[in-house]
Amino acid sequence: MTLLSTRGNPGVSARILNLIFLLIWTVAFCCYETEAISASMSCPAIIVDLLLGEPVPIETALDDMSGTRIVYVGEFHTIMRHHELEVEIIRGLAQRNPNISLGMEMFTSEQQPVIDRWLSSQESVSVLIDNLGEDRWTNLMDYASVLLAARDLKIPVVGLNISNDIVRKVSRGGLESLSEAEKTLVPPDVEPINPLYAKLLSLKLKVHRAFREKSLKRIIFAQALRDTVMAANITRYLEGVNTKERLLIVIAGSGHLNYGFGVPERVKRRIDVTSRIILPSESGELELSETEKQQAVDIEISHEDLRFIDQRIADYLSVLPIKIDSSDQIKNHWNISEKRSGTEQIQ
Repeated sequence: MTLLSTRGNPGVSARILNLIFLLIWTVAFCCYETEAISASMSCPAIIVDLLLGEPVPIETALDDMSGTRIVYVGEFHTIMRHHELEVEIIRGLAQRNPNISLGMEMFTSEQQPVIDRWLSSQESVSVLIDNLGEDRWTNLMDYASVLLAARDLKIPVVGLNISNDIVRKVSRGGLESLSEAEKTLVPPDVEPINPLYAKLLSLKLKVHRAFREKSLKRIIFAQALRDTVMAANITRYLEGVNTKERLLIVIAGSGHLNYGFGVPERVKRRIDVTSRIILPSESGELELSETEKQQAVDIEISHEDLRFIDQRIADYLSVLPIKIDSSDQIKNHWNISEKRSGTEQIQ
């Protein structure tokens, strides 16, 4: 995956930028001892401004983000460092702009009353999880620090997603598998799907052993369905009578945000607002369960494979050096699915 874009800095070649970046890593991350390279990361991530092509302090990025209407924060759902970054962004933006809200892929709009009751209480996150019932995000406890930070700062939390049950049906049997009542919940503008986005998803979804051409179109459509519903809910919130001036932080899987595809692209179709995207690198930290390993296929996505995308992946990256395992092989499992209630989707 390309970490640096030369857009906005056309006079500098990609090779020189990569050399600069390598030098930055060599100097800034010499805190490693050689024998500890496979251990957990002990150095802080750096923030890279992809328009400047330079590392910047997190404070500089937050200053820039605070003047926008939407800040998209990508993640791999099970990497705790990503949740720590989310908390840092929430607290940093709250200091600069007290008029903020938090939209989360991890909740549906139907769950909003349960979320609101919990935010007005002093109950534990475990109570919230129990109250959400069986159709809930499976690793919601990993977001405890995010949710507690929002409650402590009195930040509204907005459910953005659609029911897993509907997405599951669409991914397995298409729209025709839905009841008439369920079809009314599907936005009419799910299609067309940006062909560049569909091509990117097709590359990444090859990591799934079960996904072949026959089912791939349905899986891509299911992903687009989530994107569209989240975009519709974001737009509705930003256009609300009491929320027209709010900055909305959106936490979602990086697969919904990469290159401005997915959710950001669909929001732009609906409303003209300023936004920023910040993505944390996976850096070899993604650990697969034994079940996921059995369902995964090793794939390689090269720089050349992604050159059909002529735009930067985000505004900012939060980057760690790549984590190396004991056999000196890069751990880089591309976007293996988060399994939730039988629903397959990319991060």
